[in-house]
Amino acid sequence: MTVTFCCGDSYDLNEYCKMISKYKVLTAEEEIELGKQIKQGSSDAKMKIVQSNLKIVVTIAKKTIHKSSLPIMDLIQEGNLGLMVAVEKFDWDYGTKFITYASWWIRQAMFKALSEQSTSMKIPVYVQETLSKFSKVKSELEQKYGCAVKNSEVAKAMNLSEAKINEYLNAFNKSISIDAELETVNGGVAKIAEILEDKNANVCGAVEYEELKNDLKTVISFLKAREQDVIRMRFGLNEIKRATLEEIGKQLGVTKECVRQTELRALAKMKQCDNGRLLAYMN
Repeated sequence: MTVTFCCGDSYDLNEYCKMISKYKVLTAEEEIELGKQIKQGSSDAKMKIVQSNLKIVVTIAKKTIHKSSLPIMDLIQEGNLGLMVAVEKFDWDYGTKFITYASWWIRQAMFKALSEQSTSMKIPVYVQETLSKFSKVKSELEQKYGCAVKNSEVAKAMNLSEAKINEYLNAFNKSISIDAELETVNGGVAKIAEILEDKNANVCGAVEYEELKNDLKTVISFLKAREQDVIRMRFGLNEIKRATLEEIGKQLGVTKECVRQTELRALAKMKQCDNGRLLAYMN
């Protein structure tokens, strides 16, 4: 079916509504007759059914636009595509009014477009419909009780678990670019990246600290095993808690004086490495 009536950038809402106003609403008898022709493969009959229901798409779009970041004309375009799907799938022998059936397909098409174009991830249509119902039930409960209601209360009224509702709500968390701009309290503009920036971070200092740890590891490796243990515990190296001479003596089973002498011998050997950075760090 070739579509010549779908809206685009060349139309605004008023122009489009004026254009489709020429298509009259069909009576039940006319719909049935066209339905019979569609079963026989008439493309003209399909077109007439679609054209007669274009105003319904606009009505649904106006009720949906507050949930959308899409322009209303784009939303109407998506609804028109859903309307055409409804014409293809509708069985006229069921005795149901066409618009009752078509409204579901129109909303499905709109919600699908919102899911694909308004968020960084595609949100299933059934999730969007559940949340739409959630908002409606929540509003009704708050009007009834005159106060804010919890998500758990709304979920109970919908016969759903609170965990499921929260899962659906979290699906609509939107990503924000770090280049996005925010207005500051003094009327200026700042990028999110500038707000997140840690100006206290010292990259050079961090690199130097890592080099220092490597130097320490190398120098200590030349000491005897007992001397290495004493130095590590005395200065809190390798994530070991810093300890006093007495505490180290108890751990090693020697006197406090013995630990002090071991420490002095170890430091004397380390001084021979002629690394001022190491000594400055350990003093």
